[in-house]
Amino acid sequence: MTVLARPHLEKLALVHMRQVLEEHLDPNWGSAYWLERARQAGVRNASEIQSLEMLIAVFQQQTADLQCRPLLDYIPRQFHNQMHRLVIGQTGGTTGQGTWTAYLDDEFHQAFVKPFTVAATQANFPTGLNWLFAGPSGPHIIGKAACAIARSMHSLEPFMIDFDPRWSRKMPAGSMGAQRYLQHVIDQAMAVIQSQEIGVIFATPPVLLGLADRMTPMQRSSIGGVHYGGMTVSDDVRHQLQHEAFPHAVHLSGYGNTLLGCCMELSAAYSQPMDYFPYSQRLIFEVVDKHNQPASQGQVRVTRLDRSFMIVGLLERDHAGIIEPPVQAPHGFSLAGLRAPHTPVSSGQTEVATLY
Repeated sequence: MTVLARPHLEKLALVHMRQVLEEHLDPNWGSAYWLERARQAGVRNASEIQSLEMLIAVFQQQTADLQCRPLLDYIPRQFHNQMHRLVIGQTGGTTGQGTWTAYLDDEFHQAFVKPFTVAATQANFPTGLNWLFAGPSGPHIIGKAACAIARSMHSLEPFMIDFDPRWSRKMPAGSMGAQRYLQHVIDQAMAVIQSQEIGVIFATPPVLLGLADRMTPMQRSSIGGVHYGGMTVSDDVRHQLQHEAFPHAVHLSGYGNTLLGCCMELSAAYSQPMDYFPYSQRLIFEVVDKHNQPASQGQVRVTRLDRSFMIVGLLERDHAGIIEPPVQAPHGFSLAGLRAPHTPVSSGQTEVATLY
């Protein structure tokens, strides 16, 4: 298992992997999908899987594997009588059909809320201020996460606006329709800013730039925290937001998605490249080459180990470098993270990824 160079932390991750695997492969109470995969692979019990490498070799998934069956097939049967504990969400469908997933309530907290609050505490992100969230709600888990995160920061639930990312993606970049939709979102957000005392903004970079253009200097100076999410951000835009648009705010970026959870920057200081780290033992990142073999730079491969939903060796569209957490990382950030994750585009250029 090549997740970390620190053996005691690597052992904890391995123990967690085995515990989760045992639940999904329990013959009476496991998940229908993983029990079927085990039968196909000739795996009789979880103890036969001795390492992350073996887990991926036997059970690696493709995105299509997560789209072809009912959600409950992926959730162990032991939780089917605890539906009130499950938080569900659907991916944005950026690369195809949207995919549903689920988290137990405590897993949702570990996947989305705790990473932010721990990183935010270290960065002195403000607490007790009113939030504005300009992002997707509906089936997208980011809206549910925004509400939970704001409450965890001793704030009201965010003042929220309607934002439909699937509709906005249907319009060509730079088109009149795309610009009109962006202005529609900014108009809604400005209505909140004009009527409420907003201290934190959680939005996509284009919305943040649009708001900065419309806000007065006093309104911009009153923003104490900015959290990026929802789409990519370039280094130039990030510099503009931090040093020109909202220079008095603490800026934090998250990386992840509905299927996996959120990873966080561990420093609010502007730096290049951007590094993101998972919280707890539930999310294991690797970087692989074109032959699906571990490498220092390459395509992101991720394994999610939750009791409610397990994902094994899924290849993400993003590329990155692999990096261990800082020695002084906050408690809970112990596994390898990603350096400068980006999405290759057809022109050969790249975009920095902050999607979750």
